[in-house]
Amino acid sequence: MTGQIYLGTVAIEPNRWGLAEPGGHPLTRVSEWLPAISEAGFDGLELWERHATSVPDEELDALLASEVPVRILSCYTSWDEPDDADRAETAAWIERVGAQGVKFNVGSDPDSIADYTDRLRRFEAEVPDGARLLCECHFGTVAEDPNVARDMFDSIADADRLGAIVHVHPGARDEWSEPLGVLGDRVRHVHVQVAEYPQTTSADELGEVLRPAAEAISTASPTATWTIEFSYGMWGFARDDAELDNPAYILQSAQRDLVALRAAL
Repeated sequence: MTGQIYLGTVAIEPNRWGLAEPGGHPLTRVSEWLPAISEAGFDGLELWERHATSVPDEELDALLASEVPVRILSCYTSWDEPDDADRAETAAWIERVGAQGVKFNVGSDPDSIADYTDRLRRFEAEVPDGARLLCECHFGTVAEDPNVARDMFDSIADADRLGAIVHVHPGARDEWSEPLGVLGDRVRHVHVQVAEYPQTTSADELGEVLRPAAEAISTASPTATWTIEFSYGMWGFARDDAELDNPAYILQSAQRDLVALRAAL
């Protein structure tokens, strides 16, 4: 999977985190967009969990029958919940969709690091063999501190089994260089967020913006994979209201982002 680039389906979901309608149920049927995703040249999907767990059976069947593979299942299971039931269910979904990795977030309470570590150890035991556990070292979680993340991971599994996700977000804070310096080749996946860059920004221009991060991460962790997570047109960034959260428009942006990232790598 070295150097592969996926589309995060959360990018084409207007109801991510309940932003469009209460309840957070998906409004986009990813299967309808698979031909466009394939034609754009993505190597697979980072599938937002609710695009599998909260859709009709026929939609799930269409996803699983597609030639566009689900490479990573993106999960938001709580790590503050002591009971392992939901995390065990997540592990079962990894196998059901045939994902080769699972994205997760630990909690935010610094007094609960030992508990998160114990829960992660039990979760790792449930995740199917051959699937990589990918912890998003996200702002606002204890894994934001790469030293905490390193200590948690080192106590559980090696880098081929348990890795870190960092963020390349050129329009905002630098979220990748410090974790990369501490975690090195533990960084096995990257979320690229370039939603501030309108379609008038060319792939060549964007590629130059992405190049420093892409080269540094690829050098430190040659097996890292990548996801275009947010592209121009998602809610909150596009200025033309007619295009807000229009999957077709966002996919045009994402294809540009894919070309730019491939050039930067």
